[in-house]
Amino acid sequence: MSLYEKKLEYQEIHIDTVGDIDKIIADYNCFYNLPRQGRTADDDPSDRLQTFFRGQSDESWKIRASIEDAKEQEYDILADYKPKHDMNLFDTIAYIQHYQTGTRFIDFTTDKDVALYFACSGNMDKDGALFMWCYPPHKAEWYTACILTELVRIKTDSVMSVQDLSEIILGKYPKINDTFKEAIDLNTAIVSFLDHGFMAVPSETTKENNLRLKRQNGCFYLCGVKFEHPLDGVARISSHAGYNKFYPHSVQVPEGLKNGNGLVKIVISKELKKEILESLEKKGITKEYLLVD
Repeated sequence: MSLYEKKLEYQEIHIDTVGDIDKIIADYNCFYNLPRQGRTADDDPSDRLQTFFRGQSDESWKIRASIEDAKEQEYDILADYKPKHDMNLFDTIAYIQHYQTGTRFIDFTTDKDVALYFACSGNMDKDGALFMWCYPPHKAEWYTACILTELVRIKTDSVMSVQDLSEIILGKYPKINDTFKEAIDLNTAIVSFLDHGFMAVPSETTKENNLRLKRQNGCFYLCGVKFEHPLDGVARISSHAGYNKFYPHSVQVPEGLKNGNGLVKIVISKELKKEILESLEKKGITKEYLLVD
């Protein structure tokens, strides 16, 4: 395939030179007019619609959550963790993801050089992949992130209803009551993203508690869950939304991260990996820098 084609489709691009990468990224951002104002009116840079990157050293791997390789359930992983800092739940899961074991968070970064490092730093006999995906992110402190991270505390593998989760959230997070006075009002909001998930950008406080996250310019895709029955239009409206049942510890990677519109996979040949790593090292992007203890 040629370099980036300006169209709203999944694209897999095989490059011939290192210089092709920057051109593809520039064309991608130009086509989608990125970055641009996101969900808030104050145009906060942290929540602009922008390009997120992910690197994988074997291009044949699918994008998946690392919890799928963990041997424990999420609530057991959380119970075993002994925090080094006074961190909230999101910060705690982010720390576990970077320093201990897998979670439902999928690592992304806003820095293409960091993603390139992970695309080239292993499996030297295989082609790597640099993924690009544009998304309007949520902030880690928003109620949406509170809800998806709260799933790890639920000590059951059985189905539960959206109404049950709403009541848990309203009981634990008083500030959410200012927006949603009743659980029924929260149900529709929960359903609107629980089956899909979203990208979440960490706060500066989160980064200060997690040096790897800070140096990697990291952010996370928070995966949604599997519902007992497929959602339809009626199931999503407020009067019915609370009856939907889901598996709290299921992990659903969205279709958009498989071959969805806006997703671009740049395949990096194994022959280019050494050259790219040498170039990154000159910029200070090394294992010792990114994976600091």
